[in-house]
Amino acid sequence: MTITEVLKNKISEIQKYFNLLKNYQNIKKDDLLKDPTLKGAVERYLYLVCQATIDFAESLISYLNLRTPSTYGEIFEILSEQKLISKEMVLKMKKMAGFRNILAHAYGEINLDIMLEILKKDVFDFNLFIKEVREKQKI
Repeated sequence: MTITEVLKNKISEIQKYFNLLKNYQNIKKDDLLKDPTLKGAVERYLYLVCQATIDFAESLISYLNLRTPSTYGEIFEILSEQKLISKEMVLKMKKMAGFRNILAHAYGEINLDIMLEILKKDVFDFNLFIKEVREKQKI
């Protein structure tokens, strides 16, 4: 598999999870409190879209032979240094990487208000991220 195919597959993953999450955008906090299966599904899909975005960005950094990041947040800083994404997008993606860590490492109970804000508003940033990269890099 070529690196271009790997990158395209990662983009497809991001879009798949984004589309799955769109199905949950009308849920309310009470829905999550009453239905642990629903809450688990939303958490899992948010984790997966975050991880797929990180994996895509890491693969792109490797493909472009850029310096190795030491943190997930630094991945997006490196892409910004190369003018592949905006500074504003760096902040958004670093926030998502932080949320991914909370989901992955179970640092305590997930704040449902934050999770719903991400689900209803911030989740669109994943598509904007891909759009910014594709405007600068042919994939």
